[in-house]
Amino acid sequence: MTLDDVKPAAASLARAFADDPLQVWAIPDEGRRVPLLQDCFAVLLEHVDLPHGLSYCDEHVSTAAIWLPPVLRKPAPDGIKALAALDTRLGDSGPRLHAAQDAMDAVRPAGAHYYLQGLGTDPPFQGQGLGSAAMQPVLARCDAERTPAYLESTKERNVAFYERHGFKVTGTIDVKPDGPRLWTMWRVPA
Repeated sequence: MTLDDVKPAAASLARAFADDPLQVWAIPDEGRRVPLLQDCFAVLLEHVDLPHGLSYCDEHVSTAAIWLPPVLRKPAPDGIKALAALDTRLGDSGPRLHAAQDAMDAVRPAGAHYYLQGLGTDPPFQGQGLGSAAMQPVLARCDAERTPAYLESTKERNVAFYERHGFKVTGTIDVKPDGPRLWTMWRVPA
């Protein structure tokens, strides 16, 4: 993924996550959800994910896999500023998104691993193998480096998809106080 892909990838991811239980809970206003998710993904892609060189999309930017490496670098000063501005735009959804992030951070494995921060395909393009293809470069890297991978699935129906790629459910997270259940998944390198 390149900087030119950020806006179209953010738009595809926003549409892919529009019906996601975590996003529906965090941003209950349907009219705000997709535009706010698009803003979130654009900031995260440009300032947090892209600098690591581990994010992938298809040629039409209808799917995106967002990975973080085993060793993270802090965002650059402009990234920190963009994240702070995003926090302001989140408004009343901010506390819910922060609660979900805190719940995920509390159980994330401490050992070195690649973290699949997000994977999404624009709904009209789902079921064509694009998500699998977008994940493949980092899964191959995990295997070559003998490094595990980790993710949280926010949809129970996606658990089987990740299992086909070698992930196994290791637990669940119930986002408090009234949020959805997430499934934690770990992949041992092949």
